[in-house]
Amino acid sequence: MEIKEPKFRCGGNWQELADLFDYKIGKHDQDWTYTIVESKRIDDYIQAYDTTITNDNTKFSLMEMIIQSLTEQKNEELMHQKWGKVKALLNKDFDLHEYTIYYWCCWDTEDIKDCWSVTPLMRSYWESKN
Repeated sequence: MEIKEPKFRCGGNWQELADLFDYKIGKHDQDWTYTIVESKRIDDYIQAYDTTITNDNTKFSLMEMIIQSLTEQKNEELMHQKWGKVKALLNKDFDLHEYTIYYWCCWDTEDIKDCWSVTPLMRSYWESKN
């Protein structure tokens, strides 16, 4: 299967998320959406995505946080429990998050054991959509 990399996309409007979740953004926080997450707050992130956030740039950044917190769940069972909700959001806004999904698929690594814990879910999802 040939895998075509989608057009690069990045988020923005982190301040809206910082205000919403009472987080600080440091002067040098270039990976803020990945480093700030608290995996135990994944349901808060999902709820905000579904009910509060309307701006596409903010949704994009929030999805980065959601997937990061998904991969940081305490165990695989918990990650799989949360996956259904995350997958529903990805289905709703697939075009917006196509690059993020591709990124988490980690296609440049053949050995899945060298990838994130969420990578098998992302690869399966990607294949179902393409």
